[in-house]
Amino acid sequence: MFWEKFQYLSEIKGMKPHAVLKELEISSGSANNWKKGTIPNGEILKKIADYFEVSIDSLLDFDENVSVRLSSKKSVLKKLNAIPQRFNSLKAVVETSDEQKLAIAKYVGCPIWWLVNEQNIKFEPKDISSETDSSILFMILDIMDGCADNDIDKAMQIQLSRVVLYHLNEKGFGAEKLSEFTGIDQKKLHFITTGEENKDSSLNYGFNFSDLVYLKSVTGSDYSCLFVGE
Repeated sequence: MFWEKFQYLSEIKGMKPHAVLKELEISSGSANNWKKGTIPNGEILKKIADYFEVSIDSLLDFDENVSVRLSSKKSVLKKLNAIPQRFNSLKAVVETSDEQKLAIAKYVGCPIWWLVNEQNIKFEPKDISSETDSSILFMILDIMDGCADNDIDKAMQIQLSRVVLYHLNEKGFGAEKLSEFTGIDQKKLHFITTGEENKDSSLNYGFNFSDLVYLKSVTGSDYSCLFVGE
């Protein structure tokens, strides 16, 4: 889990984890949450990655050896399937301005009207930005990490999830292949794919951040590839 990776990197740097937290001005309460399996938001992840001089992907690479060597694919999948859905850590979606929504739409290659309307299921990328500013990707990850409490935020999460499915399909991970992945709720996946609502309304949402971590791990993608392709 993330806390194990944080401890490992702290030790390599010759410091105690709580000393690193103090230096980065991160509360001890956050560390307690990490010990329970939660993952920091995009802003905190960037701060930690910069401090340790590693990529965010490596911080979240759950199948990478941290304290023990995983000896088989079965053990990797077992660990991935144990990633919690983090309901206790969900926070409100960071409010985005119209300008930021336009930047996100340009980044993933969709019209702004498509991004905020979950009824438009089919994603057809057009003029995907060559923007290298990682702040837009962090903004997207923050949106996916939040608890959508209004129609526009919910629509953006769902539409961005459809962007992810499009690029995974382009990489060879279509609906049939995704149905084999036990770490993704298949009813939620069906809703994202078809727009057909489930009786359980809690499944009528887009992917959360834990879903993205899982999909990244089992498909060998990085976060930027999930949203803009390779």
